[in-house]
Amino acid sequence: MRAFLGTLLMLAAAAAQAADLTVTVLDRNGKPLADAVVLVDSAVQGPRPAMVMEASVAQEKLRFVPTVTVVGLGAKVSFNNLDTWDHHVILGLMGAGGVYVDPGQNTQFRLAGRVGNKPPSSDSKVLNQPGAYLLGCHIHGSMRGHIYVADTPWAKLGGEDGKAVLQGLPEGPAKVRIWHPDQLVDGAPTEVKVAANGSAVSISTQIAPARKKRPAGDPYFGG
Repeated sequence: MRAFLGTLLMLAAAAAQAADLTVTVLDRNGKPLADAVVLVDSAVQGPRPAMVMEASVAQEKLRFVPTVTVVGLGAKVSFNNLDTWDHHVILGLMGAGGVYVDPGQNTQFRLAGRVGNKPPSSDSKVLNQPGAYLLGCHIHGSMRGHIYVADTPWAKLGGEDGKAVLQGLPEGPAKVRIWHPDQLVDGAPTEVKVAANGSAVSISTQIAPARKKRPAGDPYFGG
């Protein structure tokens, strides 16, 4: 009985130490920055949440959906072509300025257009290198998407309001990193302190989100 009570107390203590951190990311004009990837690093001992190890990206209406996907290191990502015309998938690590680090090392494959009610063409890849990946299509140059492979279990995609809630952080010091598809350089990490009852922080960046222009011949873009 004592051992059982001791276990309950230990679990309760561990639960009490885990807290949430709400991060609001702002662009260079002080406005909420959508599609920002928030990553938190903590050296404090304690349980870690499970990473996202499977995800799916669709090619639909000349877009990659979702535009930004966040997964853990070693995750399996499936690609599905829901359009009735063929698409390529160009997948490679992304460098500064929104270009491929080494185009010669990119993974490329073609997915046939969907026919009737048949299952869509699909393929999957395992991503074993951390960082940002750029998605493209040889046939439709306007198609761009991103996958971020996180090297920390606390990784979340922010919403349109620029907010991301990271759950299950141990109480104590931590560092917050921000990544965004439109950033030119990596920003310095922001030091924060996670309180037992949760914390919130706003992080200003120098990122200017690119305006999404309607590409010629793309009837779906911006719709």
